[in-house]
Amino acid sequence: MRIKIEFETSNEYLPMDYRRKFLSYLKSAIEDYNNDLYAVLYGEGHTPKSFCFSIYFAPKVVISKDEITLYSKRLHATFTTQDVLLGIHLVNALMARINKWFPLADSNNELKALSITKVQEALITTNSVLFKILSPVVIRDHNEKEVRDWYLTFEDDSFEKIWKRNLKTELQNVFGRDVSSDVDALQIKPIDLKKTVVKSYGIYIPCTIGSLVMEGEKYLLEYLYKSGIGSRRAMCFGCVDVV
Repeated sequence: MRIKIEFETSNEYLPMDYRRKFLSYLKSAIEDYNNDLYAVLYGEGHTPKSFCFSIYFAPKVVISKDEITLYSKRLHATFTTQDVLLGIHLVNALMARINKWFPLADSNNELKALSITKVQEALITTNSVLFKILSPVVIRDHNEKEVRDWYLTFEDDSFEKIWKRNLKTELQNVFGRDVSSDVDALQIKPIDLKKTVVKSYGIYIPCTIGSLVMEGEKYLLEYLYKSGIGSRRAMCFGCVDVV
């Protein structure tokens, strides 16, 4: 399920860490809508989220070191999930905020949802898909012993290795069988990939933007299309579209 939400801001200025502010808005909308759902998604402990999203700024936008100037005061968010029920809950939570102003946390701006529409999903019929990255792809190498994270981009030699390792862990209970060999067989062909650095929760994260061709089993390509690629996807990373 894929949905698009149009938003208006009360003024032109957004903080560089806007993903964090938008996530706070989303969490507040879910909590107001359904406390039980909020507890499942954002209660104690780390709970994997089965959705991802991207944010697009309507022109004209100027990005400086400290803030974003959004002259149109318009943006839209694209949400995607394999879980249709969760998608319906997200729609309902955000519908309750249509045409209502809500503050963006720790900023001098407000956000108002203007419209919500369902987006027609692409039908994947081949074993090769051209993906356009809508929100930067984060590949995280987590060391439990040292409690440290390293972030990799396509320029790093271990980028694909760590991504596939993480994906195998993610899919352990998704398809009801071991899909490790199919994950190993996935092939990534860069088309126009670039390294970028994104500020999120006060830290700067190296990540990857651009386009790539991915070849593999259709069910895996469909999963990546609907669930996103990489880590921190429910924090506005890893959302892709079929070109």
